[in-house]
Amino acid sequence: RPRPSPRPRPRSAVARKSRSVLRYRILWVGRRAQDPLVAAAQDYVERITHYAKIELITLREGSLADEGRAMLAKLDDCGELVALDVRGKAVSTEELAQLVSRWERETDGRVTLVVGGADGLHPDVLARARVRLSLSKLTLPHRLALVVLTEQLYRAHTILRREPYHRA
Repeated sequence: RPRPSPRPRPRSAVARKSRSVLRYRILWVGRRAQDPLVAAAQDYVERITHYAKIELITLREGSLADEGRAMLAKLDDCGELVALDVRGKAVSTEELAQLVSRWERETDGRVTLVVGGADGLHPDVLARARVRLSLSKLTLPHRLALVVLTEQLYRAHTILRREPYHRA
């Protein structure tokens, strides 16, 4: 005798929004010369491509005003703007993973992160940022901040997918 067709599962009262594919743009002030720190950041950028699209954009070092103008010119279509600032909110790795998950669920996927030069970020750039994050209470050279940022983004994605990279 034929089996009855299975009943459709009841839909949840709350519709779930699908996750967006994240598209990171990291704007940072630095030199294009060979640099082992930038090479380390590039390694993490390559790893992140397994989870999200990512573009690393180097802006020329100059005065704070020049760096600010150059950065603002790149922020026309930035999506969620996140400024890395020593006075920003300090988050743990797990909290960053939760933030990445929120970006996947609640945004169109465009996330721009900005890392200032030796003098930090111009006040106009900080004013445009929706989120200000601090990577540490320590003052980090911007090239090292770039490495920490890209490593932590990679780590956040591995946490969200329960991959074995994060062992804490």
